[in-house]
Amino acid sequence: MRLARRVSHVFPALLPILLKTVGPLKHLLWRLRTRPTFTVDEVTPDMVPQPLEGYTNKLYYKPGETVSFHLKALQPQNQLLVQRYVAHGKWEDLAIHSFDELPQEETIDEAQSGCHWAVGWHYALAPESPAGYYRALLSSRALEQTSEIHFLVGSPVSGSKVAVLAPMTTWLAYNAYGGQSLYRNAIFDGYVPFASALRPNTALSYQCTTSYQHNLQIEANIFQWFSRHHQADLYPDFYLEAHPELFQEYEVLVLAYHAEYFSDKMYQALRELVFQKQKSLLALGGNQVYWQVRCHQNFTQLECRKNGSFFQNEAKRGCLWRHTPHPEAQLLGAHFSEPGIGTFAPYKVLAPFHWLFEGTETKEGDLFGEHGLDGLPICGDETDKTTWSSPAQTVVIAKGLNKTEATVPHTYVAGDPTWNGSGGGEITLTELSNKHAVLNTGSIQSGSGLGTDRVFTQLIQNFMQRYCRTSSGDTTSAGIAAAPVSAPAPGAPGK
Repeated sequence: MRLARRVSHVFPALLPILLKTVGPLKHLLWRLRTRPTFTVDEVTPDMVPQPLEGYTNKLYYKPGETVSFHLKALQPQNQLLVQRYVAHGKWEDLAIHSFDELPQEETIDEAQSGCHWAVGWHYALAPESPAGYYRALLSSRALEQTSEIHFLVGSPVSGSKVAVLAPMTTWLAYNAYGGQSLYRNAIFDGYVPFASALRPNTALSYQCTTSYQHNLQIEANIFQWFSRHHQADLYPDFYLEAHPELFQEYEVLVLAYHAEYFSDKMYQALRELVFQKQKSLLALGGNQVYWQVRCHQNFTQLECRKNGSFFQNEAKRGCLWRHTPHPEAQLLGAHFSEPGIGTFAPYKVLAPFHWLFEGTETKEGDLFGEHGLDGLPICGDETDKTTWSSPAQTVVIAKGLNKTEATVPHTYVAGDPTWNGSGGGEITLTELSNKHAVLNTGSIQSGSGLGTDRVFTQLIQNFMQRYCRTSSGDTTSAGIAAAPVSAPAPGAPGK
């Protein structure tokens, strides 16, 4: 075993062969939840196969396309309910499918290469299907627990000036189903270089309970707000590589929530759109454009060399984007740093006379974003700050009051001197010309304030009115102030 691991580190291409050779015994031990001495990560429930689960043949569809559901069921009398997320905590039922047992063969390296299950059901999307966030909810009379399959649907026809880019590469990176993700490895010692989309994704949730989960509630909220007010189109982030030509007619591109993983071609396309084509960029999230990756198998497999080894079939090693001639802060104005991770705090106004604060009636030192969509303050989770590679014209207009370490309590306490902004994310603006700019909200959590926090929402709308010049509905400062505030999540602190 030790020899096999050493060989796999030196010759990564031999890893699949090694897994097939020495993997079965190791995999059996893992399935029985026995911890061999070489296991470095604890087996957690999200890694372990369940009696009812599934995945789709891809993650993004256009209206009129057919969704292929790869389903596994170890018991009879199961149900699949197709739903569309229409508002905070609300779903629209679209179709129901009943099915009995559907056994599927388990594979050794499903986390990195996919499950290869047979298709259990085909669902044809209506040609008029609205763009947005969809799921298949799986349930059974014999089981208390349900499972979910998530996917996105794009706009029928592109006609907006705003494109929202969903962080689908991050969807793959966090998924630990099968014992491995780009963060955890319960199979063998060392980094995992590949992550497959063709497996159940246990990292996606609308009610997150761990730091390894990806908060679809906040991510979907970002698209829904831009859809309501700017008729925004929805794309996966990897479309920057797959179809860069689609973004030529847009005025504003929105990196939503946590687009952490970027390939060379994705980053090159985004830089060209901003610097050459003069498109405005709104980085509405945090820790974006961080790891270099490669996309394989029609964008259903992600490769990330976090240990600095060579990419598959390339004479180039993996690294962070900040370790290249084009660090992410050069484009975004700020980049992620460790202080403040796992803490949640409001923002403090630093530049009240900046045009981004017009209509907010704020003054220097005022706080905003005390409670977002989920009840938590909107600066948190992971935060971005200005750095040496930030452009000279980048200005900081607000900063989170996050403390440095995520000690209890994790949420801002007024009057506590440890909440001094030492880990706070910065809202930055980099004006590149009189017609385009880059706004970075500096926090993964910030999207929870869109439509719920008056000041944050007005700040975003001011940016959109200047650089997009299109909107619908009552998005003036008075209209935003009068709009109903979304209810906090159950158990979260009220506003």
